[in-house]
Amino acid sequence: MIKPSVGRLKKRRWKGWIGYLLFFFFGSLLALGGYPYLIQKKPPTSEAFSQKVFIADHIIQSQLYKIGILEKEVLLRQNSSKKEGNLTWQQSFLKIQIPKSLPFPLIEKNFKQSLSALGKPFSLQSFQGSDSLQLEIKVMDRITHQLTFLYSKPSTLKTDLRPKVAIVIDDLGGENHIAQELLQWDLPLTFSILPFTPYSKTLALEAHRKGKETILHLPMEPHGYPKVKPGEGVLLYDMDEENLLSQLSKDIEAIPYVKGVSNHMGSRFTGDPEKMRIILSELKRRGLFYLDSRTTPQTVGLQTAKSLGLRAMERSLFLDHSSNEDDIKRQLEQLAKLSLSTGKAIGIGHPRSSTLKSLKEMIPKIKEKGIEFVTLSAVME
Repeated sequence: MIKPSVGRLKKRRWKGWIGYLLFFFFGSLLALGGYPYLIQKKPPTSEAFSQKVFIADHIIQSQLYKIGILEKEVLLRQNSSKKEGNLTWQQSFLKIQIPKSLPFPLIEKNFKQSLSALGKPFSLQSFQGSDSLQLEIKVMDRITHQLTFLYSKPSTLKTDLRPKVAIVIDDLGGENHIAQELLQWDLPLTFSILPFTPYSKTLALEAHRKGKETILHLPMEPHGYPKVKPGEGVLLYDMDEENLLSQLSKDIEAIPYVKGVSNHMGSRFTGDPEKMRIILSELKRRGLFYLDSRTTPQTVGLQTAKSLGLRAMERSLFLDHSSNEDDIKRQLEQLAKLSLSTGKAIGIGHPRSSTLKSLKEMIPKIKEKGIEFVTLSAVME
């Protein structure tokens, strides 16, 4: 047998050591850098995540019921869409008013116990102040719910925090049957009355006696005039300042006890800054507010009013472009959502039987959401 030379033996040993070193080096890299990737959990499926969010919803509702929270004590209920990878969900925000007799630590304890019983996918973090408690609930490390509990304070706090809806009934004065029914409603509707109509003055006087708020529904020139007729007392685009102010004065005097003014039609007139400045300056001088009905996207009503320091708002939506009751109910639902998300909303309806029927059905449902119905002047800025 031929024995390997000393040189060959040394070469083999050297190669062996190199192999051991390389094995040790890559093994260390795997242990230090690769291990987290090996043990990383698979991302949750959309279905599994949705099921757990659904469970969290039920836990929250059951806990609110357990501690005696009524629907009217939920001051704000709002959702925000969230997306992460293949997961999409609605992040829920609740603002809840509670009596001082209900301690924050007890609320926190109840929620922690109920969520911890469900296991690791659910977690809760709390932030407590002197008069508020915020609970942040996570499902699979993603924030899905935020609950803020506030102690009841004097009525000013409750009134400020409750979302508000103002309902304005336009085009009143031309008929009397529906108007008389609206006068009997125990609801702070705002009556928007056209000037120089058969029942305008008597309706305004009756509304005042019954404590209803009235505003002047001021006719302004629309595109297509005179084929499109805005009615008597209209402010025309070609009028000079003297004639505009004279006609405005007559229109205001035609409706007793008005607190403000809204535009009837006016798609041409409300788009002109100079014409609107003349009218809105006079409203400010008289201590009246302005509601822009937004009969055209080109309106400059609110912008001009704000530049003058006049209290003014825009309507949020029309309730009854369609006379179909289901359509009107959907608009009322949208009005409620706007109120919950922004704190206030203004809906304009008209004296139609379908509008009255829809309001009667939807008002109790909207109130159940913690929304307060107010006069138009109560939401003016």
